[in-house]
Amino acid sequence: MRASLLMVCLAGTLLRADGLTDLKSALARLGGQAPIKAMATYQFWNSQGKPSKPVITQGQASCSVEEGPQGLQMAWSRPLLQAAAQEASARARNPEQKAPTRKAIAGLEPLDLWDCLNGAAALGRTLEGAQELDEKATDWQGQPARLLEFKLAPGLSSQDRKYVKDMQATAKVWIGPDGTPLAAQTDMHMKGRALLVITFEQQSHEDYTFARVGQRLVVLRHSESSSGSGAGQQGASRTITTLQVR
Repeated sequence: MRASLLMVCLAGTLLRADGLTDLKSALARLGGQAPIKAMATYQFWNSQGKPSKPVITQGQASCSVEEGPQGLQMAWSRPLLQAAAQEASARARNPEQKAPTRKAIAGLEPLDLWDCLNGAAALGRTLEGAQELDEKATDWQGQPARLLEFKLAPGLSSQDRKYVKDMQATAKVWIGPDGTPLAAQTDMHMKGRALLVITFEQQSHEDYTFARVGQRLVVLRHSESSSGSGAGQQGASRTITTLQVR
């Protein structure tokens, strides 16, 4: 009797042990289309130029976003648009004048926000063709979780393959007991050569924080940091997109 009970317990454990299957099931059920509203904020920091004298710009902007049967709708406040107009006027007088508000508004790209509101589909695309490397029990912000690690297979066009000589990309996904994604990280490192003599190197790191809103998986926070070098120039950037669901 005890042996039979032990086998039942072990069978239940094994059924819950396949994190990738649980993750796929969660992504399939979290593709809901119920209307959703949020306030999106985009922040950026950028450094470009020679290492001894980089040009640094930074700024932020917010907009309201709504997705539903009518599609995706975005709206910006009048004060924000007026600030962007003032930057354009200043730049017309002085081309060297920075326009951080305009750059931040441009960073609130519709398709990026669409992906944030439809996080299940976006995460599924990221993991398309990925190879699972490891799975282990852990915790995330004090709650039980499983950590899945992947080797990614990002697609390159035939044109890009002419220049990229080496690329490595990995991902980590933290999931809850039922497979719902809690957070994710991706890392990419790329090396290549352009125009025969110009070598370049680029690396990027991205962090995602997810939340379940009804039957949707929503990206509440997405941050990306990247850096690169080539032709005697260096560049680095950081961006943060946050969503406050209403």
